[in-house]
Amino acid sequence: MVAIAAAGATVATVVMPALASSTHRVPSHPVVRPAEGGAPLIAPTADQRPLSVAAAGKAISTCARYAARAGWLNNGYFGGDLVTAATICVAESRGDPHLTVCNGKVPGSIIAEGDWPNFKCPAGSVSWDRGLWQLNSKNASGTTDKCAYNPVCNAGRAYLYSGRGISFTPWSSYDQQTYARYLDRVQAAVTKLSLGTVTSALLGECLAQSKAVVGAKVDIVNCGSGAANQQWSISGGKLRSGSRCAAIAQVRGKPGVVLRQCANRKTQNWSVFGRYELRNAADHECLTDPRSSLKAGTQVDVTRCANAKNQTWWLP
Repeated sequence: MVAIAAAGATVATVVMPALASSTHRVPSHPVVRPAEGGAPLIAPTADQRPLSVAAAGKAISTCARYAARAGWLNNGYFGGDLVTAATICVAESRGDPHLTVCNGKVPGSIIAEGDWPNFKCPAGSVSWDRGLWQLNSKNASGTTDKCAYNPVCNAGRAYLYSGRGISFTPWSSYDQQTYARYLDRVQAAVTKLSLGTVTSALLGECLAQSKAVVGAKVDIVNCGSGAANQQWSISGGKLRSGSRCAAIAQVRGKPGVVLRQCANRKTQNWSVFGRYELRNAADHECLTDPRSSLKAGTQVDVTRCANAKNQTWWLP
């Protein structure tokens, strides 16, 4: 169950981590997966070596944080897309945003691995997997190296490759169920998140701030960019963007939602109501995407709580 809870996090732009030193690692045992039919795998190989407790903890923290930026739904224990996506990230890359895994001619074989940008795959490599969600150089060729090795961009592209959370079969660690060993710990990490996207039950929609100023409208955008204006922290029953909070206000005679300077006001207080609705304390109505618009830039408002898809929101 996701609920608005106290936390001290604030919204900030994520800075890409410093580049790791060049390494060239050859796995002690090649990992081979059976050939399968269907769509090409985004990550055709996966490292099946278990991580140490400390290494797993670091990887889980990294993967949960970037998955929460992208827009996967936090909609259930083990069934939640956010948990699944973050767990796959741990299994595929061990949380290393610069990891390059070189694939050999034998289907599913790994011949070398190292850290971008100084490491290059040796001769004989037929493709290579890149970054947190190990986006393949051939099957995800539309993703540049600049994007693949940027954790925010990599997460966004992985979100789209998963069909916005509809399917994770493009990842071999999911197909082989090797990702499952980390599920419990990832679920625990996701439960503690207080910063990320607020996602709608209407597929692909996220809550955003149109501008980072008081009075700006709170609207709907397409998830997947990891942009700062889609990131919300949850604190004291408020949806926060830095020092600004989502609040109801009369906009052209209608109850629109805007940013206000955070203060002790009922119009800024939200609580989880019914099945993942967000009800405002001032008028006891629920945050709503008007007419299920699915149109980026549409300002959200509040209407009578009706347990509808356009009133269902999952918090980070």
